[in-house]
Amino acid sequence: MVFDIVIGRTQDDLKKYGKTGTVLLGKHYIKMGQTTAMSNPIYLDVIRSHIVFICGKRGSGKCLAGDTKITLADGREIALEKLDDEQEHIFALNDQLKIQSCAREGFYQREVDEIIAITLRSGKALRLTPEHPLFTVKGWAPAQELSINDRIATPRVVPAFGDNDMNEARVKLLAYLLAEGHLSNRFVLFSNTDEKIRNDFGHAVHEFDAQLRIKDHKKDSCYRIVSTAKPKLLDPGVTDSKGRWIKPPKLGEKNSLIQWLRALGLYDKLSPEKFIPTCIFTLPKNKLSLFLNRLFSCDGSIYHIHGYWAICYASTSRILIDQVQSLLLRFGIISKIRKKMSRCNGKVFPSFELVIGGEFVERYLQEIGFYGYKEKKQARALKHALQIQRNPNVDTIPQEIWQLTRPKNWAEIGRAMGYAHPKAMRESMHDSPSRQKLLQIALADQNELLEAYATSDIYWDEIISIERINQKTKVYDISIPQFHNFIANNIIVHNSYTMGAIAEGIIDLPVEIKNNLSVIMLDTMGVYWTMKYPNHRDEDLLKEWGLEGKGLDIKIYTPAGYYQDYKEKGIPTDKAFSLRPGDLTPEDWFLTFDIPATSPLGVFIERLILDLRDQRETFSIMEIVDAIRASERIEESIKQAAENRFLAAESWGVFSKEGTPMQELAAPGQVTVLDVSAYATMPGGWKIKSLVIGLIAQRLFIERMIAKKEEEYAEIHATMHYLSEEEKKEKKVPMIWLVVDEAHEFLPAEGKTTASGALTTILREGRQPGISLILATQQPGKVNTDVMTQSDVVLSHRITAKIDTDALKNLMQSYMREGLDVELDNLPRVKGAAIILDDNNERMYPMRVHPFIDFRRSAEQNHDCSYQPQPS
Repeated sequence: MVFDIVIGRTQDDLKKYGKTGTVLLGKHYIKMGQTTAMSNPIYLDVIRSHIVFICGKRGSGKCLAGDTKITLADGREIALEKLDDEQEHIFALNDQLKIQSCAREGFYQREVDEIIAITLRSGKALRLTPEHPLFTVKGWAPAQELSINDRIATPRVVPAFGDNDMNEARVKLLAYLLAEGHLSNRFVLFSNTDEKIRNDFGHAVHEFDAQLRIKDHKKDSCYRIVSTAKPKLLDPGVTDSKGRWIKPPKLGEKNSLIQWLRALGLYDKLSPEKFIPTCIFTLPKNKLSLFLNRLFSCDGSIYHIHGYWAICYASTSRILIDQVQSLLLRFGIISKIRKKMSRCNGKVFPSFELVIGGEFVERYLQEIGFYGYKEKKQARALKHALQIQRNPNVDTIPQEIWQLTRPKNWAEIGRAMGYAHPKAMRESMHDSPSRQKLLQIALADQNELLEAYATSDIYWDEIISIERINQKTKVYDISIPQFHNFIANNIIVHNSYTMGAIAEGIIDLPVEIKNNLSVIMLDTMGVYWTMKYPNHRDEDLLKEWGLEGKGLDIKIYTPAGYYQDYKEKGIPTDKAFSLRPGDLTPEDWFLTFDIPATSPLGVFIERLILDLRDQRETFSIMEIVDAIRASERIEESIKQAAENRFLAAESWGVFSKEGTPMQELAAPGQVTVLDVSAYATMPGGWKIKSLVIGLIAQRLFIERMIAKKEEEYAEIHATMHYLSEEEKKEKKVPMIWLVVDEAHEFLPAEGKTTASGALTTILREGRQPGISLILATQQPGKVNTDVMTQSDVVLSHRITAKIDTDALKNLMQSYMREGLDVELDNLPRVKGAAIILDDNNERMYPMRVHPFIDFRRSAEQNHDCSYQPQPS
């Protein structure tokens, strides 16, 4: 019989409340012979106060390089690093595996030390952090877990057509001049031997400007575009008394075509520097088709080889060739880019060839086509199209599709598809099926999942290169609330999430319980914002647990001095918070400023702060500075030293005279994130973070002590007036769950910080007034021993350092049959495996923590044991 395990709940409470007010942690591991399996669900009590200690390892965050191209719904393509101010929709893969436009939220940036560069067989490439997930047929997988020959999802089509009503003459001119034009040395030259194209080019030039003429240049089939217009006088110049020029007159460019090309940024560009301007990307479908038609009619070719037709386009500009590939994708045309070395006039240089093959040749000819003498080959290719047997090994679905689902009866599928030996159909499991074959199987089996993959907007591209790059790189990310992925460099990528703690479980508790609880989390590295978004990467794993991915409703507070800057830069934040300087004791300032209490400076600051606290209830940093300046009979050097330190404190942007009310931070049912990552790289940053967490912890303790007395009085009052008043269930100041990561920084084994006193008070006395504390660290050996002795719940993943195992041994040893090293080593080597100790019931359980419903694998926060509850 499977029974539920509730950590932290006494037997009396278990009989009284059952599982009400608990959150799911995971499942108990049991060993049967040589096999370890999961069995009983393990829950955590959250309606009583607890001290929870978590030990584990870290993961890392997910972002893309800043030059990654994002296609907007109006057709433009812009770099990810410039997306902050854009409101236009972008493209994503929806739940039906179709590409559609959608809104995005947020804009996030940071710097990392390592990225991965991935190149696909199509020539597409992407630079991203190792943990950024890419979509495989089996689901989302971090880039670092992928290998060469693995196949990932890229879009088959990106329907980004704009409404730019550029006239056809200009569309043609840009195509012709990008393909066959020479745009420098005050010339505009065009070279082509096709008479039909030359005539079309001439008409376009005349329509663009009737004052332009086409003249023969030096070479055959090379033509120069000149203007008959008189140049405009921009500056009459200056002469001396004898009529000699001091400053010659300045004439404007009379060639309007040169003026236009210069405005587009194309003039004076050599062939390897050419690019397609934004005005082309925003064209409607018919005019974009016209542009590509004329471009391919010049520098493109169509040929027949080995029984197949192919189309190619060549250029020495990698930027342009990538743009052409992207524009073709808007018509659902897949292409491949090849790099080769070319030789001209004795020089060797790189060139690039874009190749279209298979069914996409026919699509190109129908949607875009050729102009001029290549139209004859086009007609032959279309005539042969119906007779060509396609190569089924090119556009296939990865073989792993059969690990997701397979037909109920292969023989029946074989009969439905007309196989002479129907049972032979089972051999299909060893192959990567073509889209057509998979669709036939799906329809015969009435399998919706297979049909979705067979008709999806996904082209499964193969990884041919993976390179780790160890250098500091600015990376960026965005969030897509609707589908949680987006298209970047024409590859489907996941958007970002990170780790939380007990928050997800409390948020999903029944309202009558949730509103008596509040979670406050200290975010030292600025990564908790992604708790707002669900975990779709582990969707299949969540289903195995009977869970569903969802984002959390959290409130992010930023120090007041950084709030506006964060908003302008798109760094996630909801509100500003500040602390009252008057709440700090002289000792707090000694620790913050790192000065001895008995030094002349320390003695002066102590007297100054005590006097101010006697005189007024609250005061600002600048009022402290004014008091320093007004002080008499103090050496000037001491006054100056004190003033400099408090002016530095003012610059931290975390202090104000009134401060943020604790009732706002600890609102009922709310998860509050205090983002102090602004101090991550600041000298002495950990001291500022300690100061913040120390003051918050201190004020929480005081507020809950007051609230506890009021609650006790209310209970007595309710008992005495039982028949006259309705019972009030919600607490004015809810019970608090305070979450502190990097616990060894705030409660070190040796020495103390500004947070030590307040956190120690909560460790020893906080449970009585209703404060729970979650302390997480990857270095338990460096944490104050009070954490060990006061924790009633300890959750530890596999740890190896002797200092860490020794620290936990003393706490856990009495509950173990074998040593801690052996117990940890016996755990299955899977993500989430852990040992949990319940001191209330004097029991210890090997377990596996359930997968996160919000996506949390962050470089600075994920301990992989991560205390991840879910409501019962």
